[in-house]
Amino acid sequence: MITEEERRQRDLYNARTQKNRYEQDREERETLKWKNDEKISRLKIVREELEAQKKIAKSRYTGLEKYTEEKLRCEDWTGKKKDNAVNVYESTIVPEYEDYVNRIDDVLDAVCDEITRLQNYNMQLSGDILRLGSLINSLINEIRKLCN
Repeated sequence: MITEEERRQRDLYNARTQKNRYEQDREERETLKWKNDEKISRLKIVREELEAQKKIAKSRYTGLEKYTEEKLRCEDWTGKKKDNAVNVYESTIVPEYEDYVNRIDDVLDAVCDEITRLQNYNMQLSGDILRLGSLINSLINEIRKLCN
């Protein structure tokens, strides 16, 4: 038969063990949240750099289009060399720049998606951390009552 003191000691041990488990879980989640915040900060820098590259690439693409329209279509220049130059610009250079801008945009979208995913995960972790904090607080109260 278990005495009241043995039951109290067992309950105290169980409460302390559970509290330690919750504290360890909370620390792991806080560390993960901190690491995610660091990743988010770096990804935001990458996003800004990609936006700047995209802006530059778009302006160059627009410049190529204008050059093709203005310079290569001028009436003073005729012949095979002009036709070849127009063909190269229209079939190779301009589409490649357009493809480059689209690729930057795809990477930018992926970076934005990853930032959002990490932010959402951190929100979930924050809720878990608060819940664990509440459980730890309740166990501390239980331990105090068992120690009285």
